[in-house]
Amino acid sequence: MKKKRMAVVGFGFMGVVHAKNILGSQNLELCGIVDNRAGDIFAGLANTGNQGALDLPLDRLKQAPVFKTLEECVAGARPDAAALCVPLFLHHALAKKALEFGLDVLLEKPFCPEPAQCRELIDLAGRLGRILMVAHCVRFSPAWEFLAGRIRDKRHGELRMLTMTRMGGEPAWGVWKDAKIKGTCGGALMDMLIHDLDFVDFALGRPDDVKLNLNIGEYWEVALGFGGQPRHVSVNGGFLWRNSPFSSQYAATFEDASLRFNSLQPAAVQIGTNKGLESVALPGDGYARELEYFAGCVEARRQPERCPPSASLRAIEICRLIRDMAR
Repeated sequence: MKKKRMAVVGFGFMGVVHAKNILGSQNLELCGIVDNRAGDIFAGLANTGNQGALDLPLDRLKQAPVFKTLEECVAGARPDAAALCVPLFLHHALAKKALEFGLDVLLEKPFCPEPAQCRELIDLAGRLGRILMVAHCVRFSPAWEFLAGRIRDKRHGELRMLTMTRMGGEPAWGVWKDAKIKGTCGGALMDMLIHDLDFVDFALGRPDDVKLNLNIGEYWEVALGFGGQPRHVSVNGGFLWRNSPFSSQYAATFEDASLRFNSLQPAAVQIGTNKGLESVALPGDGYARELEYFAGCVEARRQPERCPPSASLRAIEICRLIRDMAR
């Protein structure tokens, strides 16, 4: 199978992650990087983002041609697809342009700030026969995929309680340094908690009841209900002071077991039952798995049923609902 040519637009933390994984893919070729910043875009890459130093193949990254605009990249590199990793306020216009250029699009989460913009892109991709997927990496992260599987197969009985917490220091890198752009990024709801709100949709379906229990600045505690079912689901967390360590975790209690995961610990889920404690190792990189899934959709001309843009739209709608409650 001939590799599909993929460009990365925006070379901040997520652009770097996608570029690295494209280089490691058996199905994709990194054909170009689009970034309009002056100076060396490769300087300081190893220490950006919320997950510590990245093991980057810098020599190979630097071999990719760099363009200032998407138009230049399309003309010069002839990509089949693009990973769009730009600030949220640019998502709609850039994704629309990429689709109209005939590219398949992997758009970094969150989708678009306005639901109407999301719907327009979904309709446009459908009319043009392009693949459009929003990069909700938690759907592909081993520990979370494991939890979704246990919820669905009910091997531990019905889910009774699920609480998810995601928190860390307010970003102090990339566009977050620009106060004007920072104000357009959707805060902790759209930058962090949207991961867990989208996971709820993935594992349990769309909640029909949303309650805001606590909001202090950019810290949130939200309770979700599902048609009166006897289960408690909560999403908690947000931004702490800068330089606070990032972590994500969950605790899920079923009729016959409890599952726990914390990203600060090794890649394993702990399962407690009356019979004892079991630790299940779950290696793998959610970002890489997400990219390979997208590549498979592009090759097969198959819409991303595992991560459909309609679900990504629902996550935006819930975030906006929660912020409206706070107002």
